[in-house]
Amino acid sequence: MSAQLLDEASGEWWLAVETTGDRTWCESCGVRAIGHGCRRVVVRDLPLADRPVVLVWAKRLWRCAEPACATRTWSEESEEIAPRAVLTERARAEIARRVGPAEHSVAQAARDFGVSSHAAMAAVRDHGRPRVDHLARLGAPSAVGRDETSFLAGTAEHPTMLVTGIIDLDEGRLVDVLPARSAIAVTDWLAA
Repeated sequence: MSAQLLDEASGEWWLAVETTGDRTWCESCGVRAIGHGCRRVVVRDLPLADRPVVLVWAKRLWRCAEPACATRTWSEESEEIAPRAVLTERARAEIARRVGPAEHSVAQAARDFGVSSHAAMAAVRDHGRPRVDHLARLGAPSAVGRDETSFLAGTAEHPTMLVTGIIDLDEGRLVDVLPARSAIAVTDWLAA
C-alpha cells in the first residue's frame, strides 16, 4: 500500500507505506504468529522531484500464539530500514555519494535530506569507510615513501605521538597513516 501527500508548508512528500506480507511465523518455535497491531515509523528517503521525502512505515507487530514460547512479541524488519534509523539505507548511500564523489558538504547533504549533520556524517562514515579503506582505489604505485611525523605533542598525561605516513611517490599523495613509527608497522602494512 502506498499513499502520498505533498505538505505545502515544508515542501516535503509524505508517503505512507507498508509491507505486503500478511503472515509470519515465530522464529523460536515455528508457530504461526498473530498480528499485534502496528507502529508508525518515520524515516527519510531519496528526494522525489527535488523535494525531500518522508516515509511513514506502518511497521507490523507480531505475537507468538504458543503460550510456552519465550518469544512474546516482535516487529517486522526490513533490510532497507535499520532499527531506530532516521534514513533509509539507499538515502544513506546517496548522502555518502554526494559528500564523496560529488563533493557536497555534509551540511548541504543533511539539509537536502532534512536530517541532522550527525545523521548525515554517520551515513558518510558507514558507507564511505569501506571505499576509503580499500587501497585498490588508489591504483598500484610504482614507488612508495614514508614520512615519520610528530602527530601530537607530548603533555603530562601522554607522550608525544609519532605516526608514519605512506606516500605514493609517483602522484605525491598521502596513501595511509600508520599509528606507529616502527619498521614492524611498515612491514605489516606492506604485507597487507
